[in-house]
Amino acid sequence: MLRYLLAACALPLFASLTLAGVTSEPDPVLGKSLAEKLCNNCHLVGSAQQQQPANADVPSFQEIANREDQTAGAIIARIMLPKHPMPQIPLTKAELADLAAYILSLRD
Repeated sequence: MLRYLLAACALPLFASLTLAGVTSEPDPVLGKSLAEKLCNNCHLVGSAQQQQPANADVPSFQEIANREDQTAGAIIARIMLPKHPMPQIPLTKAELADLAAYILSLRD
């Protein structure tokens, strides 16, 4: 009986801990804003009519989005662990998710 009482008391605690990590859905509009501020020195972040690429060797966001089997997780990992010459940019988890959502929204 005591075991059931303890389980009943602990259930709300575990439920609140589980829900603590739940956030809203990634927002591609916020991701676009971040990309325009942080990424457009090297990447083409919008359409070709809006901007010229700063570096011909750097893929556009549309090219990144259209890579075979591209996922938000792969994009986030590449941003978190960049390869030279891409700089490390400190972003929150939500910002990373928003940026990945924006990039994937450019997929053909």
